[in-house]
Amino acid sequence: MNIVPLTSESMADLRIERANFVKDMIHNQEGVLLVLGGAFAGENRQHQTVSYAVTSIFYELYERYTFDFWTYTFDAEGLMYYIRINESPESIKNTMVHYEDYHPLGFAIQSHVYTSDKKWTRDLLNAKERVDFYHNMTIDKLLNKDISDKKYEEAFIKKVENEIIKTDKQSVLSNILIYGYISAFTKPLGFGMYGPNQRGSNKQMNYKNFILLLRTYKNEMKNILHVNSKSYEDIRSFQKDIEKKIQLAVLTQESFYFSVHMTSLILFAFMNSTGYADISPQIKKLGDEFYEKHKNEEDSARYDITRTGLKEVFNFYVPFLQKNKNVVSTMLYILSRYDDVSISSKNGEQNLLKIQFLAKNLIFKEDKWIELEKFSVSHALNPHDSTILLADTLMLDLIQRNYIKIKMIFD
Repeated sequence: MNIVPLTSESMADLRIERANFVKDMIHNQEGVLLVLGGAFAGENRQHQTVSYAVTSIFYELYERYTFDFWTYTFDAEGLMYYIRINESPESIKNTMVHYEDYHPLGFAIQSHVYTSDKKWTRDLLNAKERVDFYHNMTIDKLLNKDISDKKYEEAFIKKVENEIIKTDKQSVLSNILIYGYISAFTKPLGFGMYGPNQRGSNKQMNYKNFILLLRTYKNEMKNILHVNSKSYEDIRSFQKDIEKKIQLAVLTQESFYFSVHMTSLILFAFMNSTGYADISPQIKKLGDEFYEKHKNEEDSARYDITRTGLKEVFNFYVPFLQKNKNVVSTMLYILSRYDDVSISSKNGEQNLLKIQFLAKNLIFKEDKWIELEKFSVSHALNPHDSTILLADTLMLDLIQRNYIKIKMIFD
């Protein structure tokens, strides 16, 4: 079941519309409907750090409960998960109160628990009213507002990022990976790539499968410290094993090796590095070792960028993201500069040149982005490789800004 994103004149009206929609959704249904979303009241509630926090909690709940059904929306209120569970509503509400009040990312999420006859509130459990960490205002009142305070936005983002890196060796690498992927794929437009509101040109994949893909990848990351980070054979075996498990999780034979290779390579290079500037040479070392294997594979040109140490990413993509702080415009910047093999091999060089030209001219013209989205879909373009490089860019941005803190966990 796909839910159409909700729209309304104001955030308060949108939240009322969602509450009424959810009541209809659970009407005459057994079990509990849990609605999980972000607790950020800034202008851009679709910000990647909010999506990261909400999805991280979603994964924890996925491990804790058996979901009868789940789906999602991505609208002006941000990423929302709708989860049906056959459990006691009181127990689930207690769990969510505990998450919101005590989990390190609890400040960043909101949750609502419904049964067919009522909404389960904190009052029913005699739980204290929840107050925002920054504005000292109750969350329900705060989320009805549109807060344009940049200091609040910066504080929220920083608080989430601190939780990404404030953990153990295995978890910090997994967190960086999830952050990169969620940020790259959970955006308003994909320009032919699937997303929460786009079907995309790849009929084998969609956003729901992506969430399952990433959960599998996340769980396998706990084994990364058992891999020799300087051994081509060990890394290759690790990557191929992850690909097989992803294929089982999403029930497809489609290859996921490129995406696993390009993202895990950054983490292996980070582990081998002596400083942020050393990550690129470490990627080049591994890229050169992998070249002999990849050169005989179909679309081998897509791996050539690793033999430069992802120089283009380090020198141009990361600085662009840090200057403009916009994931969608960064995606267009990458599309405008990168010879995306996933486009050229399936759609031809002419279509690649067209999307590069259009992306270059529309990087900062947000009002024209929807037209570029329509162009990409009508031409069946699937900028898969550019999207993976966007994930790499987001991971490296986070690593650069927190390199010493992260490296201290390992040292």
